[in-house]
Amino acid sequence: MSLNFDSGNSKNNSGKIIKILRNILIAVLIVLGLFLFLNYIFVWLLPFIISWAIAFFIQPVVKFLHTAMRIPKKLAAVLVLLLIFAIVGTLVFIIINRIIYELNILSKTLTIDTEIVTQYINNFFTWLENILGKVPFLSENNIIDNLRIQIDNMIAALVTDIGVFLATKVPAIITSIIVVLPSFLIFTLILIVSAFYICLDYTSINKFIMIQIPKKVRYIILDIKNRFLEAIYKYLRAYLIIMLITYLELATGFLIIGINYAFILAFFVALVDLFPVVGTGTVLIPWGIFNIFQRDYFTGFALLILYAAITIIRQVIEPKIVGKSLGLYPVVTLIALYTGYNILGFFGMILFPICLLLIKNLNDEGRIRLWKNIDSDKKDKTKKYRP
Repeated sequence: MSLNFDSGNSKNNSGKIIKILRNILIAVLIVLGLFLFLNYIFVWLLPFIISWAIAFFIQPVVKFLHTAMRIPKKLAAVLVLLLIFAIVGTLVFIIINRIIYELNILSKTLTIDTEIVTQYINNFFTWLENILGKVPFLSENNIIDNLRIQIDNMIAALVTDIGVFLATKVPAIITSIIVVLPSFLIFTLILIVSAFYICLDYTSINKFIMIQIPKKVRYIILDIKNRFLEAIYKYLRAYLIIMLITYLELATGFLIIGINYAFILAFFVALVDLFPVVGTGTVLIPWGIFNIFQRDYFTGFALLILYAAITIIRQVIEPKIVGKSLGLYPVVTLIALYTGYNILGFFGMILFPICLLLIKNLNDEGRIRLWKNIDSDKKDKTKKYRP
């Protein structure tokens, strides 16, 4: 009897080990597949993926034109695409034209008045001498002269570095833009042409692809697609809430500081804050430093304090709000945001939490077994120790 009992335990243990190894292998294959897809295949298929996404999103408009105005579907798709590309092309032209205009104005008006800079430096040293003159053991030393020499050396080094940058980096940047431009034009051309083809035969293309997939896998893909769209909706809703909170913080801060057009400026800065690489710091920090140099110390330091407060609040609320909207634990959401940002940048911050949500939902429903939930573990314990 004891031999049979031991052999049964050994079989159970070996079965558990096989399950663990299988789960680890599945997780490794998923991560490896995502890495290969995002770093290689995704880049190659990007124009076609964008074209399919455009076709997918314009389908409600095409159906509306077909049913309400009796326009044939293919003609409706062509009209909608032409309208989209016309709007995008016009916006790109306006933006580029405005950037060129602003740069021309900036190059004509942005001049450094050396007399004003020298006056600021002299006023600083006068203020510093008055402070140090009140300290007996510091007033007799040559602290001011040494500090003045160091600042002069720093300014000279800065001017040299700027000259080296303009002489070496700017031509290299222009050359890289010229090299990339043909690839960008080819990418755009393929995107436009493929968008027309996919939009014209959107239904047929989807049916052909689905027929090639087995029924069980087909249902899983459709389910994942629906979940993915739902996760994107929840993700966008979460960041709209964060944007609203940031806007209220900015508007309140601007009103307290006494800045004109507080509500409009707060709206534009809140839009900038949606991009983690850019953030409110690109607006508030230079703005605050500029006011400090203009001797408006209250506004300058108030803007810097406002930036620090907004940054701290965002770091606290972002994982919680995004995690609550997606149904993920805040710490897990923070890990996904940070990992995604380090691997893929801003796009990774969007993709990683959504993919993690899909994996969590599939695991909760028992379609995959990557980890145990607390509820399932409790059920196993009650079954095991039930008399």
